[in-house]
Amino acid sequence: MTVETQPPPAPDDVRPTRAANPLYDPRPDAERPARPGPVPDPEVFTGWVGQTVRDLDPTTEADPVAILVNLLSAGGAIIGPGPFLWIGNDRHPALIWALTVGATAAGRKGAASNTVKRLFKAADPQFVANHMPSGLSSGEGLIEAVRDGDPDPKPGKAAKGGEGVVDKRLWVVESEYGITMARARREGSSLGGVLRQAWNGEDLGVMNREAMRSTAPHIALIGHISPRELRAKMQDSELAGGTYNRFLPVFVHRNLSLPDATGAPEHLVERLADTWRTVLADARRVGEVKLTDAAGQLWREEVYPALSGADDDDGPLAEFTARAAPYAKRAAMVYALLDHSDRIEEQHLRASWALIRYARASAAHILGPAAGGTGDPNLDKLAAAVKAAAPGGLTQSEVQVMFKRQNATQRSELTARLCQLPGFAAAQVPNGGRHTTVYLYAPPD
Repeated sequence: MTVETQPPPAPDDVRPTRAANPLYDPRPDAERPARPGPVPDPEVFTGWVGQTVRDLDPTTEADPVAILVNLLSAGGAIIGPGPFLWIGNDRHPALIWALTVGATAAGRKGAASNTVKRLFKAADPQFVANHMPSGLSSGEGLIEAVRDGDPDPKPGKAAKGGEGVVDKRLWVVESEYGITMARARREGSSLGGVLRQAWNGEDLGVMNREAMRSTAPHIALIGHISPRELRAKMQDSELAGGTYNRFLPVFVHRNLSLPDATGAPEHLVERLADTWRTVLADARRVGEVKLTDAAGQLWREEVYPALSGADDDDGPLAEFTARAAPYAKRAAMVYALLDHSDRIEEQHLRASWALIRYARASAAHILGPAAGGTGDPNLDKLAAAVKAAAPGGLTQSEVQVMFKRQNATQRSELTARLCQLPGFAAAQVPNGGRHTTVYLYAPPD
């Protein structure tokens, strides 16, 4: 059998993780530093939250996707515990937790959070003044911030926590999340367990002699950390405990060079704040959120199979992204609420799905080769199938059957990206007077 190996496609023909995105693509009027990691699909910037990102983007060096996840997280926190959706028998609140992961000098993580804080200070100054703490040190400390009062204080003894906290919404921004991780690892620390309860929207409590409780808290969290620090501090036991897969890992990098930047003009902030004020107030009146028929069909036929089709995977990447499927619905709910809708429409689910894909790509980039994946579930699926088909390889026809829901251009891009991975190649194999394309794998030396 004669095998004619094709040369790898030229770099210009390969788009590793994205479609064209005006917020990141080069422009004559925008000086963009080189980006060392993945770029999100433009679908993540959908609806009103996406429009806000586009309006603010020229005024800050922060990564647009970092501003996006801060808006989703803070917006969900301000909306509060009213809106929810059912996933199985679990009641999910409008809470988005994210780790923005970028280099200390180039990540501009704080710039993204501060941009969003400035906007919400204009839209809801009371929330910003009273519901944005930092400095997570213990589970008890977090409960203290949203504590219940003592319903039955003993005579002659002050009630623990006084009268308690009435408004239990929090948006916690931890600029040094590595410190928080270190605290959670200490022997006897309750912080990891309390954080898991908070993400679930459950009542908070710890078992000790001076036990405090918090009923129906609503806490969102953004953590800033560098890739090196994240890799150094992560341990398998922490991954298995489920704390980190409650966060969306989001790679961030400085997107513009603005040496003379003075921030967003006041008139822009006020204009955006006026609309956000109305959006947030209307969202608070929403109760149960459901998918439209079109969104439900998209969920059943495409999103859920894609996000739950790798249940047999293990390793750091799989642990970090284990909640991808429920997170896709949860984030879609927040997109919908911030788009003045009480139903998850198809565009909200597609935006959320794109965000989850970007989080997976971010995790693969941040964790490195040891993560055991590329960050793209379709590319991982294709690579596994080619390896399993060795030594004969996987034919183009078999690829078409595997990815029949994708068009020819998408399949072509996918196979081109496969051939850029170490050990993979495309070959032309004679077949009855014609040639068939076959994809092969040979372990690299």
